[in-house]
Order: sequence, then C-alpha cells, then structure tokens
Amino acid sequence: MADYPPGPKPARPASSSANSLLVGALMLLTAALVYQTWSNGRAQAPVATNYVPRDVTPRGTLGADEQATISVFREASPSVVFIRTKGYQRALFGGVVEQELSSGTGFVWDGQGHIVTNLHVVEQTLHQPGAELQVQFADESVVDAEVIGGVREFDVAVLKVNAPTNQLRPIALGTSDDLEVGQLVLAIGSPFGFDQTLSTGVIGGLDRSVASESSNGEGFLNGLIQTDAAINPGNSGGPLLDSSGRMIGVNTAIVSPTGAYSGLGFAVPINSVIASVDRVLSATTGKSKAWLGLSVLSPAQAAELGVPETVIQQGLFIKRIERGGPAAATDLEPTRQYGFQILLGDQIAAIDGQPVTSPSELEEVLKKHSPGDRIRVEIFRRGQRGELQITLEAQKLIL
Repeated sequence: MADYPPGPKPARPASSSANSLLVGALMLLTAALVYQTWSNGRAQAPVATNYVPRDVTPRGTLGADEQATISVFREASPSVVFIRTKGYQRALFGGVVEQELSSGTGFVWDGQGHIVTNLHVVEQTLHQPGAELQVQFADESVVDAEVIGGVREFDVAVLKVNAPTNQLRPIALGTSDDLEVGQLVLAIGSPFGFDQTLSTGVIGGLDRSVASESSNGEGFLNGLIQTDAAINPGNSGGPLLDSSGRMIGVNTAIVSPTGAYSGLGFAVPINSVIASVDRVLSATTGKSKAWLGLSVLSPAQAAELGVPETVIQQGLFIKRIERGGPAAATDLEPTRQYGFQILLGDQIAAIDGQPVTSPSELEEVLKKHSPGDRIRVEIFRRGQRGELQITLEAQKLIL
C-alpha cells in the first residue's frame, strides 16, 4: 500500500493570558495618548500671572438739568399714588375669583384725605356691585378708597381715603393759563402697573380736543395740553409738572394706533381740574346724602304716557336704575322702551310705611335717612303688591 504523508495538525487556540496582555497594552497606549494631548494643551494655554482689574471712572458732577429733574421728582413723587380697582366673578367650577377692573394714577389733593384722578380710571367701580377701590402710596402702604364725586366734562374724579397725616402730602399746584409750547414738562405715573415712573418731554400743543374715555367715546375733552412725555395705559390720572415741580395738568389720554405711547399724550389743564374739584367738594361737604340709586317718573310724565289717574295716585314709577347703586342690587324693574312701546317699571308705593306720590315726597323721606340705613320699600308690579329691603348708600355726585 502506498504511504500517505501525515495530515496537518489542528490549530491550537490562543491562550487567554495572551489576549489579556494585548488588551492591557492597548489601554496603556490610549491612556498615554490622552495624557499627552491634555498636557500639551495645558502647556500651550497662557497663564495669567499679571491680570490687573479695570479701573472704574467716577461719575462726576451731574449736569444742572439732571439735578433739577431729580429734585422735582423727589419733591413730587410722595404725593403721587397708584390706584387699583378690583371686582369678583364666579369661577367656572364654583367659588369666586378676584379680577382687576382697571388701574391708574392719582395724587394727594389735601390733608383731609382727598385724592384726585381721572373719572375713567374709577368709573367702573360705580357700575359694578361689589367692586373695590384701593390707593397705594409711595411707601407701598395700601388703603381703601371711595368715590365721592366727579366732573365728566373734564374727566376728573375725587376720592376719599382714611390715611395717616404723614402720608397725605398735597402736590404743589400751578396754573395753566401761562403755558408755552416748547416748555419742559415731567409726568409721574404707573404705566402698565410700574408705579412711581418718571418721563420727561415738552409741551407740543395747547387747546387740543380728543375723545373722552369716561363717556365711552360719546363726548370730547377740550382745551387739553399736548405733550410728548411718555404716557401709557396706567398713567391716567397722574400729574403733569412744569420744570419747577408745580402741577400744570392731569395726564388723561393718548392718541395711538397701538394703544401704547406714540408721542401724543394729553392732559387736562390744572385750571379745569381745580374748578372741577372745587365743584365736587362744595357740593359734598357736610352730611352725606342718602342715595337710593334710581330716578322716578313724575305724575305728569306718567299721565303723558296714558297711565290712569287712579293708578298714578298709588305711587311713583321707576324711570331708571343707576348701575352700581343700591337699587341695582335688587330685582326692581325700571321703565323700558321697546320700539314704540313703553313698558312701565315697578311703582314705589311707600318707604317704611310712608306713602310717596311725588318726587319731592320721595326726596323728603330720603333726607331723614343716612347712608347705611336699611329701608323697607313697598311696590306695585303689574297690579301685585310686594315689598323688599334696600340699604342706602352715600350719593356719588357725577356732574
């Protein structure tokens, strides 16, 4: 038989110790490369051994115009207040949530607690039952306030607060009959809620007219001061000052396509403000008049509407119910007109048992009461007699 050469021997597997040595060598090599890269980077980085901090340049003396502006602000700002109105509405899933109705600026008028602002800043509190009005002073203390009156012609409202005497710093009053276009002015207010904000500018025009916010665009404010001092929502009711710190106007309105500052601001002249405040305080000084918050038809007016005399003698038909007044918090119904048809409202027959058949008799009955008194009102509604309780309030004089 032929002999065949022996076949190849099977390969032997590499030992585990050899693999371990190879892995270890690779790890050492990688570590060495990483260390070399790191050390090279450190060697190349500059070392700050002689850093010298920057010098700060002293401010130096402020310019005379800057010092004058600062002085005016320091003197006037304690007299300026931040005004907020808030109401309440029902939450989606029950309960009540607070909401801000409006905000603006005002200023201390005298040491008796009178604050002056724009009527449109606080008017919503007169129409919404339960609305509250607050005044925040420059030291951030907050007190409640109430509206005692206003003059719609000049968008002026007078408030009353109970505050410590040291917080009531009346603002210095100037005059508006000698103003000149081009003279410097300063405005202090609370734009977008940022209270005690100062802006400066010049008088850009005099005797301007713009739509009145307090009458929902149905009327105009006349004789206004135009200025380019920044006036934004929240500045309303704040003072416009001259360069000596005297108040020459009350910032009231802007003309802007966006609703924010555009360089056209307007203020009610101080002469008109003084006259308005004097009218309100003259009419409201003394005992507060009790207010029912409604008006009535006279017997002659009821007769003109075709009401029989026998019915007229039963009492006074309610003509109108004032929003936010005591009567508005009840279910009393006023007279309404639908097209050419007039639907008479409730008829007031008596108050606390005393019959009232004329407006003068109603007024005499109310004179015997004070704000806060609770009265019993007897009425007729579509021939049915009923009664309800109403709590009287102090009358808000809006002229």
